[in-house]
Amino acid sequence: MIELRISKESDINSLKELYRACFDEKEEAIELFFIRIYKPEICYIVESAGELLSMLFFLDTSINGRKAGYLYAAATKEEARGNGLMNGLVNFAMATTGAEICVTLPASDDLYGYYQGIGFKPLEINFAEADREKLEKLKKDYDRDEPVVNGYCGIRNRVLKDNFLFWNNSHINYAFDYNALYGAKIVRNNFGYAIAYEDGNTCEVTEFICDDANAPYMLADLLALTNAEKFTFRLSPRQKFITSTPKRFAMAKYKTDFRPENIYTGLTLD
Repeated sequence: MIELRISKESDINSLKELYRACFDEKEEAIELFFIRIYKPEICYIVESAGELLSMLFFLDTSINGRKAGYLYAAATKEEARGNGLMNGLVNFAMATTGAEICVTLPASDDLYGYYQGIGFKPLEINFAEADREKLEKLKKDYDRDEPVVNGYCGIRNRVLKDNFLFWNNSHINYAFDYNALYGAKIVRNNFGYAIAYEDGNTCEVTEFICDDANAPYMLADLLALTNAEKFTFRLSPRQKFITSTPKRFAMAKYKTDFRPENIYTGLTLD
């Protein structure tokens, strides 16, 4: 008999086993998630005769103060796929939490079609490209002090203003540590932060949080940490310090008529 339910502490070993089977993650990253983020009430599972078949983590977030959830590490055992378990689990999580919107970032291109098939709609994010020479012209050096910011949630909220996934300081600190495990370079100063992955001649900046007035100083910090010649940025439509173009990125499923435009999903925690 199939049962959908909220997880319990006693499920952790089974959850970790399915996590390892479905995702190419470092063991340290898995442990970091279960230590820092996991709580039984954010995990929804499908089981049959005591066997875990499917799981998802529904991270608590909001958009413009309205209840939302971020779908994280959604996974189904290979032999149980194709039976609609994940669709039922997503609907169960949304109904249980009262979330008006569920957002996710598909792990691969082929999954966009899957999520569209279960009611998700595409979201765009602004992407910008620039070479090092251009950024060198935009940057401004400054006298650096040790950061004294207690948390970056407030700065992030002020920069993005509205139509974005809200993350608290615990989530943001988790994102720093998670990305650092995979070699990301983290810029932190008194007016914002950036997360950047350098791979040879290219650098992908997955989040760049500061207002446009401070962007030249953030760029100075970013360039000081990297040697890449080509850069890409994920940006909010509000960030105008460099020309950007909207492209497909995350996906959202809506429960009500609340459908804000241009939802920024730059920090997805995975």
